Amino acid sequence: MKKIIFLGIALFLFISVTAYSQDQISSKDAKDYIGKTVQVKGVVSGVFTSQKGNTFINFDEKSPNQTFTAAIFSDASVDYSKIKEGCILTVYGEIKEYKGKPEIVITTNEQIISIEQKQQ
Repeated sequence: MKKIIFLGIALFLFISVTAYSQDQISSKDAKDYIGKTVQVKGVVSGVFTSQKGNTFINFDEKSPNQTFTAAIFSDASVDYSKIKEGCILTVYGEIKEYKGKPEIVITTNEQIISIEQKQQ
């Protein structure tokens, strides 16, 4: 009986962890995940704020050759002050396509998972 209870608990934990785990992909692979909600990790190649106050964080290459973009619109209360060119950034959200490029629109601070300094 203890064995059955143990197996039941183990199965429950496995299902719970699997259901709530978040897939993490490289920014270079984001184009293959349009419509999916995932974590995207990559090297920031540039941070640009438009005249309208919208901020675009490009990954891997400078615009227009970036592989992925994290967009923060001017009406979002998101702190991106620590995100600099060269850092390794992980963001979370649904990948959408904009002008042929994959992007995630960042609307909350919780979507910024981590900001790391690139190892030399």
